[in-house]
Amino acid sequence: MGRIRYITKNTPRNYIGNNIVRLREKIGMSQSDLVAKLNLIGCNVDRYTISSIENNHSCDINLLADIKEVLSCSWDELLSTKIDE
Repeated sequence: MGRIRYITKNTPRNYIGNNIVRLREKIGMSQSDLVAKLNLIGCNVDRYTISSIENNHSCDINLLADIKEVLSCSWDELLSTKIDE
């Protein structure tokens, strides 16, 4: 029997998760640090939620706005489809 092969398409959700990781690591912030800062501004999230978003699961637009604020980045940086080398 043949193997099933899954093809991952580059969707905006894929780029957003990767961008969050890149932007977070660029400023030396761990997932736990991001969670703590989000909770300080009133978001009720845990590390599992952030991990899920970074692994390309869906995310509420309001939470994305809060992540953008904590990471001090622009919407263009957060939603970019460019791949940094």
